[in-house]
Amino acid sequence: MTVDWIPRLRGHAELVQKLAEEVPKALDRPSLTFDHAARLRTVIEKGARDFDEVLQLMQNAEVEETYRQAAERLARTWQVLCDAAEEKVQSLDHYHRMPLSDNDDGVSVDVADDDETEPTNIDRKQ
Repeated sequence: MTVDWIPRLRGHAELVQKLAEEVPKALDRPSLTFDHAARLRTVIEKGARDFDEVLQLMQNAEVEETYRQAAERLARTWQVLCDAAEEKVQSLDHYHRMPLSDNDDGVSVDVADDDETEPTNIDRKQ
């Protein structure tokens, strides 16, 4: 059984090391959209679920303490990545759902009610 979980544990160690460097950079990008953040969260959650499977395999096997400690560190890192992605998704979702302020009625400055130009009749055929 050890053959099953050891390569996966090592794979997760390599993946988490890369993600721990790249995910914070991605989440801090000003141009990050809600959709991109949500997709990133989904990918991270999938990795964390896969790692949970590794932990289950480890529970059913005799595992050296060093492997258990490594797995615990990886589990904490997966959780930190999940939390960071979730927080970003929630903040972007909140930002996009914010109501318009009292001073912003959704009307463009160029098309205000006190505009002195003739209104255009778009229904009129020429």
